[in-house]
Amino acid sequence: MNNAEPEADTGEFIAVIGMAGRFPGAADIDDFWANLAAGTDSITREAPRVVPGGAADGGDLTYVPSRGRLEDAEWFDAAYFGYSAREAMLIDPQHRVFLECAVAALEDAGQDPDRFPGAVGVYGGSTETSYARALFARRERLAGVTEDDILLGTAPDFLVARTAERLGLRGPAVAVQSACATALVAVHTAGRALVAGDCDMALAGGVAVHVPPKKITWNGPDGTLAPDGVCRAFDARGEGTVAGNGVGVVVLRRLSDALADGDHIRAVIRGSAVTNDGSARVGFTAPSVAGQAAAVREAQLAADTDARTISYVEAHGTATPLGDPIEVAALTQAFRADTDERDFCLLGSVKTNIGHTDAAAGAAGLIKTVLALGHRKIPPSLHHTEPNPRIDFATSPFSVVTELRDWVPAGTTRRAGVSSFAVGGVNAHLVLEEAPERPSRESERRAHLLVHSGHTEQARDARLDRFASWLSGGDGGPEEPPSYADIAWTLQTGRREHRHRAFTVAVAGDAAPHDRVLSTEPPRERPVVFLFPGRIGPAEAWRLHVTEPAFREAFDTVLDLVGAGLARSVRELARGLARPGDPVVRDTYVLAFEYALAELWQRWGIRPATAFGSGVGGLTAAVVTGSLPLAGALRQIAESGTRADPAAALDALPDDPERVMLEVGAGAALTTEAARRSANASRRLLVASLPDVDDGADALAVLYRALGRLWLSGAAVDWAGVHDGERRRRTPLPTYPFERLPYLVRHPADDAWTHGGAPEIRTGDRKFPAADDRPGTGEAVGSAPAVAAGDKSGSHAPDRPADDTPLGLVLHLFGEALGLSDVEPDESFFELGGDSLVGVKVLARIREVYRVDIKMRSLFAAATATDLAELIEQQLGGRDGSTKEEAG
Repeated sequence: MNNAEPEADTGEFIAVIGMAGRFPGAADIDDFWANLAAGTDSITREAPRVVPGGAADGGDLTYVPSRGRLEDAEWFDAAYFGYSAREAMLIDPQHRVFLECAVAALEDAGQDPDRFPGAVGVYGGSTETSYARALFARRERLAGVTEDDILLGTAPDFLVARTAERLGLRGPAVAVQSACATALVAVHTAGRALVAGDCDMALAGGVAVHVPPKKITWNGPDGTLAPDGVCRAFDARGEGTVAGNGVGVVVLRRLSDALADGDHIRAVIRGSAVTNDGSARVGFTAPSVAGQAAAVREAQLAADTDARTISYVEAHGTATPLGDPIEVAALTQAFRADTDERDFCLLGSVKTNIGHTDAAAGAAGLIKTVLALGHRKIPPSLHHTEPNPRIDFATSPFSVVTELRDWVPAGTTRRAGVSSFAVGGVNAHLVLEEAPERPSRESERRAHLLVHSGHTEQARDARLDRFASWLSGGDGGPEEPPSYADIAWTLQTGRREHRHRAFTVAVAGDAAPHDRVLSTEPPRERPVVFLFPGRIGPAEAWRLHVTEPAFREAFDTVLDLVGAGLARSVRELARGLARPGDPVVRDTYVLAFEYALAELWQRWGIRPATAFGSGVGGLTAAVVTGSLPLAGALRQIAESGTRADPAAALDALPDDPERVMLEVGAGAALTTEAARRSANASRRLLVASLPDVDDGADALAVLYRALGRLWLSGAAVDWAGVHDGERRRRTPLPTYPFERLPYLVRHPADDAWTHGGAPEIRTGDRKFPAADDRPGTGEAVGSAPAVAAGDKSGSHAPDRPADDTPLGLVLHLFGEALGLSDVEPDESFFELGGDSLVGVKVLARIREVYRVDIKMRSLFAAATATDLAELIEQQLGGRDGSTKEEAG
């Protein structure tokens, strides 16, 4: 890594602190790196076709239609982003993919935009797709959809504006459209905006996703597509590129800010430049040596970097007969301004792996290079066996990397260039270097609170499972033992806090975190009442004096007000070195202990609305609420002593279920008594700080379990206070497990799309069967997808059944639930886009009208309106309408 001290002036450099992407054969960047390192060709190729007269000499040509496909691009977690089924269906799938990728990139960065103190910008662009045409062609089946609705859902202008609106980003939202250079131009623009102060953090990237996959047709021998479906960049047999789909987003900050705030820095962008070829070229689509060389050289100058220190270039590398020689000539011209050395810089192109991803191409190349810097390895550029004879590699600084190589820097620091050039003359180039080395700092704390949340219970549980797998070494887990303190900090501050919550407590030396604790009701902030029991604390709690500055400062403040001898006796009692014989020593210790514990809770953000106490605890309550000074409390202890009476302490406490009772002291006497007295005990949250601390147990771990319960309930925790005295760093962790459902409208010209069997909820790379009917919950999470299939067979019957018949009711409910103006009796509820969540609502409405008991699994078997109506009639007629699945 870069062992040099960070530059004194890092304001002009940009840190890449997070990134996410989906590419052919790769659901995330971990899969992407695995494929790159293994030299995997992720292109999907169809059967060869003969194109009569398609060859350059007029003869027949064998063409292999090929594409880098993005799996399940129409699947989307609409509920996560607050979209209804209708709204999701009207949004171009590539916009939806970009949205999810933006969330994943922010989570990879460990940044919650809701709590980020500055302005967050978003810069990006997309390609042109046919989705708007499909929506227009289906408008008769999309009741009430206007031209503006379609424009807002599909136009490239609204890609980043939608991202900013859904994620709550208040910085600039700038749509970038520069053809295949879009993503890298977006990164350059975002970097300039950060330097100018337009924003304090920025997302940048691009997306190109065609759903359904764009039909690939041969565009002639003078086109850009490889006839055999193989992209052979810089190779003698290179005849063109392969079209691909993909999305990539990076999160950027000023390097100085990233260093100061403890961000995980994946790489540093030292400089970037964008130029245009102008008119000095053969034609509008022809590339220019001068224009490309200018972009490369200007980026190097902006980076204040000698070209000799750059040991790898991720090239545009389309394998076209004209483009590759011009690109190497331009790179050579730029590098020759600094050095005449030969063959010191490796060259590669990610297009040989995944194809040309159009507006996302620059993002793919950038993410590949950042990953390579992090792994200190350069992956192979595929299909290169013999150099293109039109490229003068022999006298150039470059050679093509054809196998996975250890990245040996040209000097002390690994540096790379990344290029992206567009049809029309836009040229973009970045100069990167590896992240500065920053050794992890160990924590004095042995326990750590790990918090998780999800938009739904299923997502929360999937997130817990994914994290546990990652922690044990699976799912791209850490190669080295993790810093639990940094993991805890990232989970606490770098994730949005969703409704469904869970926590675990990790203790140093344990193989895994302790058992999960799950929330049982929606979180909400409630007033907290401090209860002070007036009891001696466990000796194990003395470690809080070592690790917790707030506890130590408060404890020592009490002892500073008493004589040296009494202070010494109190410390011995606190450490378990003496027995509580002298009542003044005992009560002084109890006051110091409970007061220090109260100050610790308040440093953690848990502040009392009021306080009650028993014995010395009553004095502590008076001190904490400000009605008695510490010196006055100590004077009372010295003069008269105290007596604990838990029952009396609660006499004035109202039985209010909206108040949280937090016992601030040893044991659980007061919360137990409060529960015994309360008529609302099952509805009250009663939390003891230190209920049981066994010999050798970690008191902080016990406290964290109490803090975790408060966070589950909705308490606003000051996580910086929890880590008081330590400077923590963010670390990459598994990202959100989206629960995806398909949303797609196909053009009538496309083949009909069908979805056999029951729908599935996809969570990340796992699939869960759709939830069964849950009678009595009164709630469905999310909205149903509305998926318009291809042409509908059969004509619309002139005399539709009345709504007071079972068939008429079912048709009406299907249309209402799925947002469709017309549903045929033989159309499947699930093929129209229904799912179990909406099915639950439909069946509930049916039960309101007819005295029937139809389960969700019956709807899977009787999915058409005709079959479901027949099932209703069977039950109304007294016949057994259960399905085989129910009976079995």
